[in-house]
Amino acid sequence: MISVIITAFNAAATIDRCIGSIDVAKKNHEIELIIIDDGSDDETARLLHRWESDRAWVTVKYQKNGGVADARNTGLDIATGDYIVFIDADDTIDDWYFDFVIAQMVDRNIEMLAFGHKRIMLDNSVIERRNITAEYSRQDIKMLQLRVTENRNIYWYVTTKVYSKSLIADLRFNCDIKLGEDGIFNIECLGKANHLSVVPDCPYNYYENATSMTSLQYKPGLLESIEADYNARVRIHDWSISATERQVLLSDFARSYIEHMLPYLLNNLAHIQMRKRHAELIKIRQSFVYQNCLPHYHQWHPARCIRILISCFSRRWYVMTLAFLQLSWSKAKVKKHV
Repeated sequence: MISVIITAFNAAATIDRCIGSIDVAKKNHEIELIIIDDGSDDETARLLHRWESDRAWVTVKYQKNGGVADARNTGLDIATGDYIVFIDADDTIDDWYFDFVIAQMVDRNIEMLAFGHKRIMLDNSVIERRNITAEYSRQDIKMLQLRVTENRNIYWYVTTKVYSKSLIADLRFNCDIKLGEDGIFNIECLGKANHLSVVPDCPYNYYENATSMTSLQYKPGLLESIEADYNARVRIHDWSISATERQVLLSDFARSYIEHMLPYLLNNLAHIQMRKRHAELIKIRQSFVYQNCLPHYHQWHPARCIRILISCFSRRWYVMTLAFLQLSWSKAKVKKHV
């Protein structure tokens, strides 16, 4: 059996599309669909009740809003399948998705599978994100664990993975993390895995939306969440490694939190009062995350604007950092209205 876990929060606009794609792909496969309504206050509950009433293989659980990590953990607690997949409520799967999962996981007896996905953009254009085919042994995975950022196609999402239930066992998502919980979960899973298979196939459809992390909306508690993510990564990585491997891992940490997390933090400043931005920027720079990461950052970011931003930030040139941010925000507004 394959357990499919969906978390839904105010997903009335997309949940029928999502479950409908699963209904088509199910065919004769043994599937249990577990949907966690994470405290929705729109029409989500009514729509889910209809699906549960019409399909014996659909189970819906309702709980107070606790976030996606908490909701996924509820799903894991009740899942009975031999294999686990996660699907987001605003995404869909192709009609060959479960054929693919069975062929790749069950027939080959794989512990964990990473596959590609299609990104459906706001203008309905489609971008395929295909992986390079690879098979990793236990020793290979140990090397992968030193380069999480470089291999983000493997680490950054749970929706493009299939997990054996025996691999997950009692592992659960970290509810203290609001950004990057997928990565922590995947690092922990691979810390136990003896075999990882990576394939290029793209049976999953990720839909861009206006409320994603890259949208122009304020994200409260973002620094605290990134700090929690950093602490979790420190705890779960294996540090009983050579000095050379340790430097590789520290460099990967630096790249992750400077190149990928820092832009979110800095863009978040656009949504607070101008007079508060300077103090908030200092708070970010003085965070233990950046105190620890900046000495190990030796990369050369390909985007010139990001390079300048990182350089100003690292040197504590706060006025220049804010001025450059303001310029970039203004350009983004102009581009949006052209």
